[in-house]
Amino acid sequence: MFKKRYLGANLILILIVALAFAVRVIGIDKYPVGFTQDEASFGYDAYSLLKTGKDQWGERFPLVLRSFGDFKLPLYSYLAIPTVAVFGLNEFAVRLPNAIFGGLAVIATYLMVREFKKEDRKLAILAALLLAFSPWHISLSRGAFEANLTTFFIPFGVWLYLKGLKNKKWMFVASLSFGLNLFSYHTARLVTPVIFLGLYIFFVGLNGNFFRGLKKFVGKNKLGFFTFALFFAISASSIFWGAGQRGSDIIISNPTDKWAAVSDKRYEAILGGMPEGVSRIFSNKINYVLKVFTNNYLSYLSPTFLFSQGAGEATYGMIPGIGVMYFFELFFLISCLLVWAKRKRIRWLEFIFFWILVSPIPAALTKGPGYAANRVVVMIPAIQIISAYGALSLGEYFSRFKRPKFIRLIYYCALMLILTISFTSFLENYIYHSPIHSSSFMQHGTRETIRYVSTIEDEYEEIRISRSVSVPQIWVAFYKKWDPKDYQRYSASWLVYEEKVSYIDQFEGYRLGKYSFGSIDWNLFSQRDDILLVGKPSEFPLDVSIKATVRYPNAQPAYLVVEP
Repeated sequence: MFKKRYLGANLILILIVALAFAVRVIGIDKYPVGFTQDEASFGYDAYSLLKTGKDQWGERFPLVLRSFGDFKLPLYSYLAIPTVAVFGLNEFAVRLPNAIFGGLAVIATYLMVREFKKEDRKLAILAALLLAFSPWHISLSRGAFEANLTTFFIPFGVWLYLKGLKNKKWMFVASLSFGLNLFSYHTARLVTPVIFLGLYIFFVGLNGNFFRGLKKFVGKNKLGFFTFALFFAISASSIFWGAGQRGSDIIISNPTDKWAAVSDKRYEAILGGMPEGVSRIFSNKINYVLKVFTNNYLSYLSPTFLFSQGAGEATYGMIPGIGVMYFFELFFLISCLLVWAKRKRIRWLEFIFFWILVSPIPAALTKGPGYAANRVVVMIPAIQIISAYGALSLGEYFSRFKRPKFIRLIYYCALMLILTISFTSFLENYIYHSPIHSSSFMQHGTRETIRYVSTIEDEYEEIRISRSVSVPQIWVAFYKKWDPKDYQRYSASWLVYEEKVSYIDQFEGYRLGKYSFGSIDWNLFSQRDDILLVGKPSEFPLDVSIKATVRYPNAQPAYLVVEP
């Protein structure tokens, strides 16, 4: 009987993992629709590193990617090198690493939960199942979105860490996993050390004297802690190589309005008769930052974000207007909270709650449109584990009634039916509706535009691509598979942009071969017969001579190719 149950559980796990890989890999060159400039940049950096050992800016094996002036972490580009080498420089090859690691995250989650509760395979299988069909995780796994890598490296590192408590050789491998995660995404770089510390607090430090135990624990696992410390030190030092610029640009203590909101509120109070000194007590930078941080933080734990509105933007392949979790999971989260409140301390569950609670902190510290689901992706798979635990607890509650085996069977059949219906609804939205609404955010049409222009480029002395095409040089480099050595010669001359503007596409008139990039001044370019212009419809007169129109899936024009 035991062997049959064990075999059955393994078969179920294999099926879940196979389906997880399938829904993440199939059609990734088409869905999500379009291909963002960040995806193209990661891919071209991988291509450049493969061919020359340098990134697109000529930096040899960099630990920070300059990208377009926003400085990204490099792990994704390094992971994409093998797939680009095998499949060439294309959307499928660039997105494939994320799909693979998205599937591996399901396995890592199963292993981690099994380490938490060895006696309960059901919890591990259900957590893996909910992650495998999570709309949040699927969406982020299907594009070259570096934020998703952390959903593998953290649970994998936690599993290895827990094994390392019994055999210290695993602690070294755990440190490698956590260390690599520091180079995956900016949010992960901030949360990973906290998770690493939390593992000690919840699984070691609570057993005795905290600091004495810490000294002993570190001494016992010197290699592992030295490895993580080395990764951490290199990651921290990268701030001085440019990676800190991204954080300074988007942090809430550097508001876009330059503190105008604080000044206006203070002025209103003074007009109402409040002394200026008193008004400063209520309206100041500290109060402003605390208020914005609190609102941001709570928004990511709200039912609105989790089950209703979801992602605030479609630039990471997600669907705004639907929750990042299925609505039925709300009842599982409530069930988990109720059970946890009544039972004695469950250390591993407390650690999962800790994980969830620290996850929104980096996102809460940043500016943006709100509900930036990519910035709180470190919450995955902890939130799915909570959901799975609540689902099992609810099943146990129903099993208290008469005929418990029959009730339990009905409950789990109903759960699978609801999950199937919910997943099918998500797929219908993802395949048939999302492309129409998100194509402009996902830079749909750049591939078709560059490929068309490439067929007629020999007829012109210059091809001017508008900055409205969004860092246009990367599309030329990616879709034309531009020789990285030649590209690096050009990009070296572009670096003067840093003295004048923040981002490369704000620089006027930089060139790549006969391609030039910047604004389109129709009065200037309309007098030339040796130039081809590429831009958005709003940049051209209505009576312009159009060579080609590239359209969004809703048939609206995306880009025009114009001959003056």
